[in-house]
Amino acid sequence: MSSASFNRNSATPLSTAPGYPRVPVSEDLALWHDFNLSVVTASAALLGLLFVALSIHMRVLSAIENIELRSIARTVFLGYVLSLGIGFLALMPQTLGAFGVELLTVILAATLPYAAAARSGLRATGVGYDRRVTIIQFVAGFALFAVSIAAAIGVATGEARALYVVGGIAVLSLLWGVFNTWELIFRVQRVNAPG
Repeated sequence: MSSASFNRNSATPLSTAPGYPRVPVSEDLALWHDFNLSVVTASAALLGLLFVALSIHMRVLSAIENIELRSIARTVFLGYVLSLGIGFLALMPQTLGAFGVELLTVILAATLPYAAAARSGLRATGVGYDRRVTIIQFVAGFALFAVSIAAAIGVATGEARALYVVGGIAVLSLLWGVFNTWELIFRVQRVNAPG
C-alpha cells in the first residue's frame, strides 16, 4: 500500500487527484484511524457528561472552601480535552514525525494547567474523602504526563512502535478520567449532603 490516502469509492489516491494538494500521510498513522476516531468520540461524549455533572453541582464546586474539588474537576476536564486533542491530531493527514512534534507540544502545554491544579490538589485537606486519595490522583497524573512526553518524543523521532504507547495512554487517560469523575461526583454528594 502506498503512503497516499485512498478514497473508498475510487482507486485514485486523494493526494494525486485533481485539486488535492500532496500531503504526506504516514501509513502507520493511517492504520490507527479507527482507533483514533473511537478516542475522539469517547472523549467528546465523556466531556459532555462531565459538563452535565459539574453543572448539577455548581453551587458546591464554586464554594471557596472546595478548591480541592475544583482542582480535581479541572484535571478531569483537562484529561478529556487532551485525549480529544490527541485523537484529532492523529486523524490529520501528516507524517509520523509531524504528529509527534504536535503531540509533544500539546502535552507540554497541558502540563501548565495541570501543575496549577495540582498545586491545590497536593495540598489536599480531604474534602469529601481521605486526603491521600487526592494526592494519589495527582501523583498518578504526573506519572501519566511523564510517560506521555516520552511517547511523544518517540513518535517525533519516527518510532512507529511508540504509537502503541500513545494508544495505551489514550485508553488509560479515559479510564482514569471516568474513575476520577466517579470519585468527584461522590465527593460532591458527601459535601452537599445536609447536616
